Amino acid sequence: MYKLLFSLLITLSLFSTVSGQDKEAKKNKKNKKSLSADPDAKLQSPHDIAFDEKSGLFFISSSGNHGIIKRGRRGGAVFVTKDLAHPRGVTILGSTLYVADSNRVKGFNIKNNDEVFNVEVKGAKALHAITCNGSLLYISDKEVSKVFSVNIKSEEVEVITADVPSPTGVYYDKKSKDILILSSLETEGGVYSYSPKTKKAELKLKVTDFPYLEDITFNGSMSYYLTAWGADHKENVIIKINSALSREPRIIQSSSDGPSGMIYIKRTNELAIASEYANNLNIIKLGY
Repeated sequence: MYKLLFSLLITLSLFSTVSGQDKEAKKNKKNKKSLSADPDAKLQSPHDIAFDEKSGLFFISSSGNHGIIKRGRRGGAVFVTKDLAHPRGVTILGSTLYVADSNRVKGFNIKNNDEVFNVEVKGAKALHAITCNGSLLYISDKEVSKVFSVNIKSEEVEVITADVPSPTGVYYDKKSKDILILSSLETEGGVYSYSPKTKKAELKLKVTDFPYLEDITFNGSMSYYLTAWGADHKENVIIKINSALSREPRIIQSSSDGPSGMIYIKRTNELAIASEYANNLNIIKLGY
């Protein structure tokens, strides 16, 4: 009799626990916010892309409609802002999305879209790409052949180098603490490394077949990936280079979509690319 009662109590306890877990799961699913859709939030000449690991959302600069578009992997897109001059490079630090916009760097809260940062970069004409080391923003300007730094806290602006011709993509290397800078020229592109310690830029690798280099990202371990265009701007490629920048670049994909800015997504081992000609977000799954 006692064994029967004990067995019944255990069964009821297990049923109550499972039932509670089901209710909690349903509650969490119900409370999870989904991104609504704005029919006007369509990519027009997208230039660069940032990815928020926490929300899984992409933030894409859309130069054609002067905005930043926030979208999910499976659709649903809204404007973060559509009052910019000519947005190009974007990067996320904490809860702030920083945007290279003409001759200014602007920042927006990625949760409520409020503008929280706005600094004029004196001497700049067309800011191109942007990266960050945690306290400083680094922004290239192809038109004036300069790379600037902006102190996030003090808002102080400085030219860090004018020795890289037609600088485009920039990437902060956490390991070496150097800034990698792409040079985009008709005759020959190149990958430069700028050292904040020595304050000098050094050419590390020449790229001749596809000289118009656009952007650069890193997979966190062994390889850099570059978007590049041919001299005629018709054939576009994604290039893979080893982390030591010591081997010949290898093409991993060729297209005519006009690949521009891109970012590596660690948790899915993918490249997310803003396709300027096709007006879309292109995602490439990488092999190991």
